[in-house]
Amino acid sequence: MGGGGAFVAIIVVGLALMAGLVYLSWLSAKRRREEFQAVATQRGWSYVPRDDSWADAFRGAPFGTGHDRRATNVLRGEYDGRPFVAFDYVFHTTETSTDAEGRTTTREEAHSFTVVAVDTGVALPALEVTPETFFARTVGKLLVRDIQFESEDFNRAFTVQCPDRKFAFDVLHPRMMELLLAHRDAAFRFDRSSVLAVRTGSASIAEIEGSLGLVDAVLDRVPDFVWRDARGS
Repeated sequence: MGGGGAFVAIIVVGLALMAGLVYLSWLSAKRRREEFQAVATQRGWSYVPRDDSWADAFRGAPFGTGHDRRATNVLRGEYDGRPFVAFDYVFHTTETSTDAEGRTTTREEAHSFTVVAVDTGVALPALEVTPETFFARTVGKLLVRDIQFESEDFNRAFTVQCPDRKFAFDVLHPRMMELLLAHRDAAFRFDRSSVLAVRTGSASIAEIEGSLGLVDAVLDRVPDFVWRDARGS
């Protein structure tokens, strides 16, 4: 086979591989939609393949970033009597790179997350709890953003940010800390009347239910007086 024929063969093989990858991606997405629909039917929840109104429903990362923001595989229902929504969230950014010869190329990059939001029915301060890292701990202390608690074990495990320090201390009492220390990868935040748990990538149904269970356990441990104060009663 001549050089030209070999080149054509390489192109054909490359196109075949690309087509195979596209098909596998389509098949995976189809199976995911079918799984979500089946679970929704079984649990008495609702399911829609796409509803982009949820892509701008919340504040803070990863929302409000990039373009072509989408909310797909949207589940809605009740978990332990509390309304919730869960969905795949994707936004896109345009990435630019320059090679050694100064030639510039651009490409579209997709960023995927799974969002679980439980509605509390009452607006609460913007408390955020995330697993601690050395970088977050250092920056938080330098900028006086990371609230410190009496439990050094909890301080080492989590970063806490909240504009209302009293609210943070009221919510993160010893029993709440005990729960979170048993789930050291826990991350959640209060966003107006919702409590959100966001993770990177496409979570499985089991992982979504795990996030729902964690948020539910957190809300069960919020003291009654905090709810009364929030409702003004």
